[in-house]
Amino acid sequence: FAISDDISEFSWTAALDYQFTDRMGAFARINKGHLLPQFDTYRDGRGALAAGADLIQDIEQYELGFKWATDYLSLYATAFSTDIDPRFVNFQFGGSSILTTQESRGLELDATWRTDVGFSVSLNGTWLKSEIKSADPTIDGNETERQPGWQLRVSPAYSFNVGPVAGTVYGTFAAVDDRWGEATNVNRLDGYEKIDLGVIMRINDAFTVQVSGDNITDKK
Repeated sequence: FAISDDISEFSWTAALDYQFTDRMGAFARINKGHLLPQFDTYRDGRGALAAGADLIQDIEQYELGFKWATDYLSLYATAFSTDIDPRFVNFQFGGSSILTTQESRGLELDATWRTDVGFSVSLNGTWLKSEIKSADPTIDGNETERQPGWQLRVSPAYSFNVGPVAGTVYGTFAAVDDRWGEATNVNRLDGYEKIDLGVIMRINDAFTVQVSGDNITDKK
């Protein structure tokens, strides 16, 4: 299989940021871009290419957000929308891909609480609704594969000093929703939770020691 092509596309982004007060604002962003085909795209999409498709993925992204910050608390909320057309779905390695459209809508929240005594807590949560649009009835209306409906991370931390040494002890609790293993939504991949812990010791400007543990409860 061999192919030669000469393609160019124009992408653009526009953004707006408005401050209501010194501590509160809103922002918006629109982006329209393209993902040009690579070798695997041509190989797996050869059927669509023969039918006249150019295999260029058009990507439209929209964001609308709110931000609020004080000396001890900050909050960011962002609603987003992403459309990818076409998106390639392949049921078998080396087989011909099906051209679909992916629509994703979601909301992301970021919050941080800080104290004067070195303790802080950060929270990140994402809710996502994704859908496949296709002429193939076996996948039309299904959720996008390997995209969980929600994710949550809570990360406390404590910073301290021992003489000239600055240290931080931190941890993260992460929880991820179930997701599908493939576009046909047959095999469900179970959600999971895990806990990570770590410590960073800054001995001086040139020397830092970090020890971290991932999934310390060994939860499968």
